[in-house]
Amino acid sequence: MKKKRLLVAICVGFAIASIALMCQIDDANGIDNVMHFQRTFDLNRDSLGSEMWLEVEKNESVKICLDSKVRAWETSLDNGVLNDSCLKIQIPTLIGVYPINVKFYDSDSACKINLAVGMKYLDLKNEEVLLGFNNYTEQDIRMFQHINEDPERLVSITGTYLIDKYPVTNCEIIQTMWDSIPLQPTYPGGFFKDLAELWILRKKASVRYENCPVHDTAASSIFLFQAIKYANERSKREGLKPYYVFSKTTKDNQAIISRKKYIISYLDFNNPNDVYIQVSVDESSDGYRLPYYDEWMMFARGGDKKKRAIWGNYSSSLQQAQMYANFGIGNGYTQPVGQLKPNGYGLYDIFGLVWEHVLFEEDNPFSVQRGSPSCLKGGNNRALLEPTLEVTYEPYWKIINYGYSAPNYTGGRAEGFRLIRNIGNNAKWSEIKTVDEN
Repeated sequence: MKKKRLLVAICVGFAIASIALMCQIDDANGIDNVMHFQRTFDLNRDSLGSEMWLEVEKNESVKICLDSKVRAWETSLDNGVLNDSCLKIQIPTLIGVYPINVKFYDSDSACKINLAVGMKYLDLKNEEVLLGFNNYTEQDIRMFQHINEDPERLVSITGTYLIDKYPVTNCEIIQTMWDSIPLQPTYPGGFFKDLAELWILRKKASVRYENCPVHDTAASSIFLFQAIKYANERSKREGLKPYYVFSKTTKDNQAIISRKKYIISYLDFNNPNDVYIQVSVDESSDGYRLPYYDEWMMFARGGDKKKRAIWGNYSSSLQQAQMYANFGIGNGYTQPVGQLKPNGYGLYDIFGLVWEHVLFEEDNPFSVQRGSPSCLKGGNNRALLEPTLEVTYEPYWKIINYGYSAPNYTGGRAEGFRLIRNIGNNAKWSEIKTVDEN
């Protein structure tokens, strides 16, 4: 009997201790769940100004603390007040910008903290960048009458940008464009039906409103119109004014009509009635868009003004290049984003993973694709035969550099994109000097 009572007492003691421990854990979670925060921001009130930008990733649990007591935190995000100066935030599952308004006891005005999810915030002030690319040396030009169609030149830029850290992923496309992806292909057959069926299969394998992981697979098989349409949808999701305006056209070919006005192939998840569509730009938009050619070149270089590619010049090894670019995949396949090293601006997968759709602002300088409104940059159109070897049958990776591009025809299985926003539409470019004048 004594043993039984002793056993009961021990069990009760363990139960009480367990309950107490659980309460302590719950209490700690309610006050300051430090162990589960992926990122903590300790901010100075004086540094906030009227607006601040913080870079975070999808699905993170983030803690934000200020050095002053906060009267109110206003946000639509899942959050919890930790104490009189700290807030915990659960970051959403989709890329974008999510604001938090902060009010203090001694002021009626609010400061805004913008959470840039999966994006880089670049505030460029008179930054010197290198544009263009010299395929030929001065000797080649003199001896063979070659010309550099987009010659290298140094420019100064002042502007504030948001840019996707990674190419847009399959999950982002599916969740944002869910209602646009049909249940059955409407193309009569052939290549376009195959691509439509690919997206239908991806949608069927997904769950509506499921979490999109940070390192999801890069979206491929994206036509130019689909990328532009996605940009508008992402703008609408954040209450921004869409950048692109669509209208019917009687034109029968892709073309640049005038500055920021294009005719492009009308290729979507569904089979449209028209072959081509006109796309123009709303100059008053504050929304997302594709980068223009010069912008992509600037972002790709990441502040570098000497190298021909992010990994170096001609002497670079394949192993060095594979630290930045995924050359081990073939046309039509996709891999997770963000697995390799970023460039100087913190952008991933500039080369190798997918071709990226890039628009021309008002002129296409390349004779082989004269008049085309867009081109493809940074991609990888075939796999290395032996990705682990330095010497392959065709070491094509050696020609991939900032000047490497491909014409954008009707689309293919290795085409993706990333988006940007020009905050305040205030970018100003001014040429400094040509590289030859240095």
